[in-house]
Amino acid sequence: MKEAGFTLVEVLAALLIFSVAIIGLSRAGTQSVAHTQRLTHKTYASVVADNQLIYARMRRPVIGTKSGKEEAGGQSYNWQLETVETPQEGLLELRVSVSQGDDVFVTRRAWLSEG
Repeated sequence: MKEAGFTLVEVLAALLIFSVAIIGLSRAGTQSVAHTQRLTHKTYASVVADNQLIYARMRRPVIGTKSGKEEAGGQSYNWQLETVETPQEGLLELRVSVSQGDDVFVTRRAWLSEG
């Protein structure tokens, strides 16, 4: 007569398979959260970059580099705006990059007529 149930080896094998699956799922979840945070930073940094390009277009253009800080989404972002002449006479290039620490999230370029 055979008793119903699992042997110790079967239980251990099932636990091993379950453990490997849980480790993989938790790692995927952790990577998903980190990726979502990075995308959130990139979105807010894009808003900061667009704001700086709009401000630069509203003011009289000055060749050189400006930098500052702007807050978006409860986070503080550093921006740097560089205005340079282009080979095309009367056309300026605006380059803005937005970062947090050493991590650059967004770089944008736009062109502006001096006249």
